[in-house]
Amino acid sequence: MAQGFPSLVGLGNPGAEYAETRHNAGFRFLDVLLDAPARDCTTSRAFSANAGKLTVSGKDVWLLEPQTFMNHSGDAVSKFAHYYKIPAAEILVVHDELDLPPEPCG
Repeated sequence: MAQGFPSLVGLGNPGAEYAETRHNAGFRFLDVLLDAPARDCTTSRAFSANAGKLTVSGKDVWLLEPQTFMNHSGDAVSKFAHYYKIPAAEILVVHDELDLPPEPCG
């Protein structure tokens, strides 16, 4: 059993020049979740990411926005998941890759 909470990871590129690009679909998705009152998000240098938590159906869920460019986001996600002992099966990644075939669940 994982000691951490399940995670939602929103992918994007840091910086104002990328804010409205399609690559930031993951960032925008998590930003909507964090816009609700009483949501907490902090920047963690240890993970090179913005991290926050919210409660869904009584369970805490981590939100993570790697502050690295898309091609290096796995580094931030890996460090975060390892630190909080979150298995890959409990991480949902929100991204814009329209060219990838959907993976079967289970």
